Amino acid sequence: MALPPFATAAELSTVMQTPVDPAAAELALASASAVIRKWTRQTITKVVDDVVQLRVIDVAELVLPQRPVISVSEVRVQALVLADWVLSGDRLLRTGGWRYLPGTASYPDPGIVQVTYTHGYEEVPDDVRAVCLDLAASTLANPSMLRQEAIDDYTRTFAAESLGLGGLSDAHKTMLGDYRRRIGTMRLR
Repeated sequence: MALPPFATAAELSTVMQTPVDPAAAELALASASAVIRKWTRQTITKVVDDVVQLRVIDVAELVLPQRPVISVSEVRVQALVLADWVLSGDRLLRTGGWRYLPGTASYPDPGIVQVTYTHGYEEVPDDVRAVCLDLAASTLANPSMLRQEAIDDYTRTFAAESLGLGGLSDAHKTMLGDYRRRIGTMRLR
């Protein structure tokens, strides 16, 4: 499933204050969105009825990998649909924990739980859109990744941050930090 970019070609053209080739804009925005998704480990945009398989490791709760979690439509162990769970934020809790699941061996290898859920943001958050537009604009403004170019007596020097093809700067990472998937209570860097 191809996920949509975080911004539009029209928004990119507005940010760059110049007309932008639509095909180049779409590619730059798709690339920038992919860089953001890879770093955050999140799709960010809304995905309905996504299916994930989770190995039960922590017997107290199952943590769903994508946030924010909007709803859970099904929790399944093998062919059995479970109804004895509750959603708390991005975690599935179950009375007695997840140690003993019907039809599986007991801890430490209790099995795989398949969860069907809806997650992500209905609208792309402004800070995510801003980073996407910044990365895409940098790529289009300097597609050859030149540090400097000169023609006769005219010289143009690009800032290191605008060398294109979108690595995230420290400022970008700070802006996206709240969206990055965490493990437990620790934030991955």
